[in-house]
Amino acid sequence: MFHRDKLAFALFLLVGSCVTAEAQATTQEFWPEIGFYVDQGSRTRVVFADSLRLDHEAPGTKGSFTYYLDFALQPVFRRELRQRDDVFRRRFLTFRTGYRYITSLANGESSSENRAIAETTARYPLPGKIVIADRNRGEFRFIKGQGFSMRYRNRLWAERDFKVRRLVLTPYVYDEVFYDTRYGSWNRNRLAAGVQVPVGPHVVVEPYLLRQNDSQSTRQHVHALGLALNLYF
Repeated sequence: MFHRDKLAFALFLLVGSCVTAEAQATTQEFWPEIGFYVDQGSRTRVVFADSLRLDHEAPGTKGSFTYYLDFALQPVFRRELRQRDDVFRRRFLTFRTGYRYITSLANGESSSENRAIAETTARYPLPGKIVIADRNRGEFRFIKGQGFSMRYRNRLWAERDFKVRRLVLTPYVYDEVFYDTRYGSWNRNRLAAGVQVPVGPHVVVEPYLLRQNDSQSTRQHVHALGLALNLYF
């Protein structure tokens, strides 16, 4: 009986230490963002996207300011992926180039990053009106105080439109993995679920929940509540 009690106590301490370590390495964040999508015809558009990362426990806030240029191929299939007005969601293959500047907005911090972006997204219609989007992104990073590095990101996204009277809601889930040349490994993973809700002819609100796991960061786990406001012109 005495040995069993010691074993149970040791297991209790082990589990407790694991839970404590997980809690210490996990942060809760809020990610607000706003995006402006300006069509330049049916095959090209300009995108301006600004976002913040607000940590509930730390005073530091990061700002991200991005410019994109989107291209879509001339449609070669008769079957459209979507019935909504966003023509880029009806393309089977789209391309994007962009530039992103990331900086700390907290007093006394001077971290910053300049990033060039190139990506392509292929969309595939599946039975049940489900659409799969496979995005491949390359990032060319100039981080202050570090040498030049690159990162590859692959995101697999699944969504489906649901029509409620005149309103079309689009819930989605995605899984994204990151390969970072600084570490020579797949070090980051993101899992997210959200919904796109049009609240007007040119406005879409997008709340989502996200979990990020990163083996190379002091913040190994991030639980984020995101809220995007997308404006289409």
